[in-house]
Amino acid sequence: MKAEIIPNEPAMLLSGRKKILLVADLHIGLVDFYDKIIIEKLKNLVESVEADEVIVLGDIKHRIGRYHKLKKLFDGFEVPISVIKGNHDGGLDCFEVLSAKGVRVGKFGLFHGHALPGDEVMEADVLIFAHAHPSVLIRDEVGGSKVRVWILGEFDGKKVIVMPAFNDLCASTPINVEKPAGVMFKRWDYGSAEAIMLDGTYLGTIRLL
Repeated sequence: MKAEIIPNEPAMLLSGRKKILLVADLHIGLVDFYDKIIIEKLKNLVESVEADEVIVLGDIKHRIGRYHKLKKLFDGFEVPISVIKGNHDGGLDCFEVLSAKGVRVGKFGLFHGHALPGDEVMEADVLIFAHAHPSVLIRDEVGGSKVRVWILGEFDGKKVIVMPAFNDLCASTPINVEKPAGVMFKRWDYGSAEAIMLDGTYLGTIRLL
């Protein structure tokens, strides 16, 4: 099974016997009018890459308690969706909910990032997680603006990929200004990792940004 970042999208595709689309931090319910846009974008992405299933790496919804609109919003979605439980994912009853400790898919260990994953996940060759909503502050004369980024690096001999939030209205953490949230950032010298924009623009090593 191989993994590839989908160009211009905050999403990855695992390809083997089947195609698994990975997304994270949809935060449905953050801004009500935007929910249908997020879901339509996800549906279009599933169709364009011909995914067989979707795994959400946590925080499919924004409200920590039950969100009654969620089932209706995803009604008729054509491929199975499973959710690795994130810190906002209490009260989910319309998806297959995977443990907050994450899941192993071949050589890939998938987890949300707010809590330590299980041992099997941490033993994977490639760790893929989210939760941090990473961005980079691009400075200019008036202060600058933030752009969502991927973080690519290594930890304890393993490859690490930190996913950007799928919902572009989410608050983000400028990783060249402050430490991102999440358990891995307490253990990982991420300054040696690299930041890449969604369109593939290479921004450089984080500690030099």
